[in-house]
Amino acid sequence: MARLWPRDKSEKLLKTPTANLGGNGAPQHPQKRKQGGHGPNLEDEVCFLLHVKPGAALAAGFSPSEWWGDFAPAVRRWEVLTAQPAPVPVEYGPRGGLRLDARFAEWLMGIGRGWITNVPGLDRGAQLKAIGDGVVPQQAFAAFAFLLGELERRYSASFGDGAE
Repeated sequence: MARLWPRDKSEKLLKTPTANLGGNGAPQHPQKRKQGGHGPNLEDEVCFLLHVKPGAALAAGFSPSEWWGDFAPAVRRWEVLTAQPAPVPVEYGPRGGLRLDARFAEWLMGIGRGWITNVPGLDRGAQLKAIGDGVVPQQAFAAFAFLLGELERRYSASFGDGAE
């Protein structure tokens, strides 16, 4: 399989959104989470490891590299591949603390802007559950294309290509 970009094994990638993000409680610093015997989640990373505040201005084009710290190369690559700038990853929660913005999780999964976050009647918890339970559409497409090609190859090998 060919890569569009070479990927350095040391490149830092953000965690994948999970269905329980909306009900996990407040984010914790990743080091504190690790000390408790758990791995950090996406919300922990965006709230404590990134350099962006809610409501930060998003200029035309890509998001500012300084927002992303060590994650900048991966974020920039995804912005290019999806042709969508990354949205601001954090928002203020009801008590004033930082929390993951569901629109960022939606973007991170490669889902079209507003596909989940603009559905009437879905609160943030339900949005994050739907996003975390979902599949990256680009990965699903690649898997189906591979499986269909494999099916066609096996059919041709078993029955011929049908040309006479």
